[in-house]
Amino acid sequence: MAGSIEEYGSRRKSPELIIRCMISLISGIITQISLLLIPHLFPLFSLLFQFILSGAVLAIAIISCQFIKRLLRVHASAPAFVFFHIIFIWVVYLSVIRQVVSLLLNIVFNAELAVLLIGFLRILSSDPGFIRHDSPGLVEGSISEDGHHLEETSSTAGGISSHNSNEMTSLSSRRMRYCRICKAYVMGFDHHCPAFGNCIGQKNYGLFLSLLVLFIVTETAYSVLSYQWINRHLILKENSSKIQYNLVMSTMIFSLLQVLWQVIFFAWHVHCVCFNIRTEEWINWRRYPEFHVILQPSPDQSLPDTRFRNPYNEGIFCNLKNFLLR
Repeated sequence: MAGSIEEYGSRRKSPELIIRCMISLISGIITQISLLLIPHLFPLFSLLFQFILSGAVLAIAIISCQFIKRLLRVHASAPAFVFFHIIFIWVVYLSVIRQVVSLLLNIVFNAELAVLLIGFLRILSSDPGFIRHDSPGLVEGSISEDGHHLEETSSTAGGISSHNSNEMTSLSSRRMRYCRICKAYVMGFDHHCPAFGNCIGQKNYGLFLSLLVLFIVTETAYSVLSYQWINRHLILKENSSKIQYNLVMSTMIFSLLQVLWQVIFFAWHVHCVCFNIRTEEWINWRRYPEFHVILQPSPDQSLPDTRFRNPYNEGIFCNLKNFLLR
């Protein structure tokens, strides 16, 4: 790998990482305590009310933690924050919820959490498609650190010409983008994911989507099992402490909140796969000439009009086939 990638890796392994993990641990504890107060202070309110209020409290807690960290000029580790919540959910399940879960479901759910944890740790160190600085394909059409093209091309008006094999190779090389956080070029760069502490690119995009699905499935399963425990607690009036009830209720709502945005996020990435477009390309398409179609100005216009077109889109069927078989 290039020197910049090695520097990034060594920086992640520096002693500063321990401090960041401790800050994330404190932030995670504050977040869970904030959510724990909702069922404690409003036990008679409906689940919908607690869900909405928990969403607001969660947003306030995260914003407050961010403000305090900026005020103190300290940094946290987003992957450590995610890791803490996975372990916290697992501990609550093992200590409270599994008592009302059948043996088969217990085995399945613990296996889900184990696979989720392994996948999470794997993506932290996965190669998204880092490009060496001496790569011959790096120059053409890539984006430099200052955000400008190293070589500019333009699309002309009057329609889209057919591409030969050399042009398709050129288009492929253009999908190398620069990540300012990793300080490296990434093939098929989609975005830098703070939660996973890594870029999402061509080589780990499938792992990213699989992990996202696993998060949704696991959190949904946890919510269902939690609801089962709550029903049993309320109907059978079983002997369980107030803190247990509050823990199960708050973590169930937390999981549902996660599922809500993750489903939307996953739907977006399914859209990206179907149309062979990256998130970064969709947001910043005006930076990349291959996405431009220049329309000549009409008599009542003084300047030409730039429209969007996706040169990588080969149709939904071909896009899905290429994604699954690559």
